[in-house]
Amino acid sequence: MFETKRTSKKSYTGNKLQDISVLLEHVLAKRHISEDIHFKTISERFSEVVGPLLIGHVKPQKIDKNILVLHADNSALKFELSIQKKAIIGKCNTLLGRPFIQGIRFV
Repeated sequence: MFETKRTSKKSYTGNKLQDISVLLEHVLAKRHISEDIHFKTISERFSEVVGPLLIGHVKPQKIDKNILVLHADNSALKFELSIQKKAIIGKCNTLLGRPFIQGIRFV
């Protein structure tokens, strides 16, 4: 078939074909499309992250460089949620099926 050649940390075939998943990841990361897709997933299922009691008081705003930006109704709620950052990040990453969210910022 194709002979694999290796250069400095890159592998490719004789015809410079690459695995489609590698190309797709590269394009998604470069265009910030993966952030948009992950934000949509988190937004649609956010009640699973914060629970039914808080869903009316906390809203996801965006994902910016792997940081989930949340809007909370008041400072007391922001404080309470900041204590639970690790749990929220864990639940978001579980929803996404990969460790994508690295932090949370409140606005």
